[in-house]
Amino acid sequence: MKYANNKEVTKYTLVPHPYSEKDAFKFITRSQNMLKVGTMYALGIELKENKEIIGMMSFREVDPENRNAALSYWLGKPFWGKGITSEAIQLLVRFGFKRLHLQRIYARVMHPNLRSVRLLKKHGFLFEGRLQKNRYKNKRWYDHLIFGLLREDYLRTKRLRK
Repeated sequence: MKYANNKEVTKYTLVPHPYSEKDAFKFITRSQNMLKVGTMYALGIELKENKEIIGMMSFREVDPENRNAALSYWLGKPFWGKGITSEAIQLLVRFGFKRLHLQRIYARVMHPNLRSVRLLKKHGFLFEGRLQKNRYKNKRWYDHLIFGLLREDYLRTKRLRK
C-alpha cells in the first residue's frame, strides 16, 4: 500500500488511486482465491536489502488450456530506473515457461507508457497490435498496446545469450 498509493505509479496500471488499506485487503483476498484455482499468480517484488515489498508482479488471466497468461507489474517510484522490474520480469517469465508450461505470455500497455514498452521489448516481447480506447481511467480513454512472447522465441534468445 505504501508504494501503490502514488498517482504516477498508478497512472498506467489497473491499481486505483487513491489506494487504501481496504483496496489492499481486497486485492490480497482476491489474489489468494484466484491462486487456489490457478487463474492468477500475484507476487510481491521484494527489496533484497530489507525484504520490503516495493511492487507487484503477476500473471493474470492464466489460461491453462491454451497455455497463456497476461503479465502485469508495477513498482514504487523511488525504485524506478534501477533494473528491479527488469529482473522481476526475467524471473516471472522463466517461471511462466518452466513451471507453468506456458506457450505465450502477453502484456497490455496503456499508451503512452513508453517505459513499459521499452522494458517489454528489452525482454524479447514483440508488438502484436493495438486495442483502441480499451481502458477508461482518470476521465480519459487509453489504447492498449499488446506485446507477446512465445515460448520458442524465449528459448531461442536465451540460448543465444549464453
